[in-house]
Amino acid sequence: MLSNIRNQKGLTLVESLLSLILFSIIGTVIYFVLLSGLNTEKKIYNETLIRDEADLVMSQIIDALYTAPVSKVKDASTGSQSLLVYEIGKNTTNTVGFVNHVPVINGQSISTNDYNFKDSTIVKVGKSVKITLHVKSNKNERAKTLTLQSQFGLLEE
Repeated sequence: MLSNIRNQKGLTLVESLLSLILFSIIGTVIYFVLLSGLNTEKKIYNETLIRDEADLVMSQIIDALYTAPVSKVKDASTGSQSLLVYEIGKNTTNTVGFVNHVPVINGQSISTNDYNFKDSTIVKVGKSVKITLHVKSNKNERAKTLTLQSQFGLLEE
């Protein structure tokens, strides 16, 4: 029986508390690292969606205008509209630009309602077109506004 009392294979209370505290600290650090990683992933995902939408709108606007001759493109901007009008035929015109913060081609929206294009502009500058996009997510208020600018030349006749 005396040999059982001298057996010290168990843990003391102090050792148990120290291991519990150590595992709690390690667990807390791992939790916050994972939480930070998830928040960063969500932010990058939202920024990627905004960038994709901006690229899509920009490419559709450029595609609609790149074959337009310089003499056929006119600026038709007014208060809340930033529009370019170009003649395709004798009585046929196309419009490209922004109406009430929505990108449009021939009156049809080319974006979803998930994004706001407030302060975006399209202007004719000499023999070229300058497009400035300011894209903000309507779903995520904390997402930053993305600004893109592009300028391309119109065809000479």
